[in-house]
Amino acid sequence: MRAMPALPAPSLPVVAALRSVPALLLALLLALLFALLFALVFALLTMPLSAAEAPAAPIPTGAADAPAADGGQPTTRALAAYEAGETEEAQRLFLLSARAGNALAAYNAAVIRLNDESATPDEQAALALLLQSAQAGFATAQHMLGTLFENGQFLPVSQEQAVKWYRLAAEQGVADAQAALATQYYLGRGAARDLAEAARWYAMAAEAGDAGAQYILASMYEKGLGVVADLEEALAWYNSAARQGDLAAQYKAREVVERLAAERQ
Repeated sequence: MRAMPALPAPSLPVVAALRSVPALLLALLLALLFALLFALVFALLTMPLSAAEAPAAPIPTGAADAPAADGGQPTTRALAAYEAGETEEAQRLFLLSARAGNALAAYNAAVIRLNDESATPDEQAALALLLQSAQAGFATAQHMLGTLFENGQFLPVSQEQAVKWYRLAAEQGVADAQAALATQYYLGRGAARDLAEAARWYAMAAEAGDAGAQYILASMYEKGLGVVADLEEALAWYNSAARQGDLAAQYKAREVVERLAAERQ
C-alpha cells in the first residue's frame, strides 16, 4: 500500500487567518479536508499498477503455495543462475521445471519474459506460463493475473476475470488480493456492488496488516457502510492504520476520539 504523502504544517499567517473564520465555515472546511483525504487514500488504493510495479524478479524456491512436481532442483539452479546474472540459463531451467509441473517455475519464467529480461521475449508464451501457474494453484500468479485483467496490462480489461483471480488468491490468504477483491465489491466492478462483502474482505486484509484496508474498514465502521456503525471499532482501525504512518488515519482517529467524548458527555 502506498504511504500517504505528509502534509506540510500550516504557516502562522494561515493559522491566524483560520482563527478569524466563523465556526460553521471552519467546520465545513475541515469536513471538506477529511473528504479529500479519504478520496486520496481510496484513489491510491485503487490506482493501477505501473509496469515498474510488476514483480521485478523471480521469487525464491520453497514458496508455501507453489506446487513443485520436479522436487525443486531445476528451479533452485535456475534461481541461482538468475541471481548470477545468467538470465537465459535461468529461463531455460525455469522452463524445464515448468514443463514438469512446477507452478513456481512457470511463474518465474513468465515474470522474466513480461519484464523484458529475456533475449527472446514472447508475451503470449509468458501469459500462457502465468496462466499455467495460476491454474495450478500458485496464489502469487493468481493475484498477478487479477491485476493484469483489472488494469488491462498485457491482457484486455476484464473486471469479471479480475474478480475471479483475485478471489482465488484471496482465499489463499494473499492480503493484497483480499484488498483488491474488496475494492471490486466496494465499487461494483466485475461483480454486483456488495458493501457487506467488501467489508468482509477488507477486514481480512486489515487483519493481515494492510494499512489501506485498515483505513477503509475504519471509514465503513464510522459511516455504517456494509457493517453496523461502530465508532469504537472505527477508532481501532484508524489507529492501526495511523501506527503504520497513514496521516489521514491520524486525523480521523483524533476526530473520532472527539466524537466519542462528545457522545459520552
